Amino acid sequence: MLVSLPRDAAAGTIGEAAALAARGPFSALVFAADEISLTVPVSVWRASSLRASALGESGPWAVIALDLAIDLDVTGYLAPAAARLAAAGIPIVPQCAYRKDYLLVREFDRDRAIQVLEALIASCRD
Repeated sequence: MLVSLPRDAAAGTIGEAAALAARGPFSALVFAADEISLTVPVSVWRASSLRASALGESGPWAVIALDLAIDLDVTGYLAPAAARLAAAGIPIVPQCAYRKDYLLVREFDRDRAIQVLEALIASCRD
């Protein structure tokens, strides 16, 4: 699930959001000026008491790991993948870490998104 929580939440809410982010094989917690954004497995979110204070929630989303370490000075490497996925009508939510990047795609688009990305990889090898 991709969730928006109010930024002005109490310290306990922030602590609970951090605890939720520590669960599951992939989670993300982003503090922005106007919100706390949380990406967690559906089961984790559905069991959370924070649901009542959510500004919005969307999902379920599947996580596709871009399994390569990207130098932080590289520019534009994600653009061809984003363009191909957009042409296929597949929305993405990029989530970046220090060493690797990830794409959230709607769960029902997961297999098609992987096919699009694999076709992109194959075309680059030709």
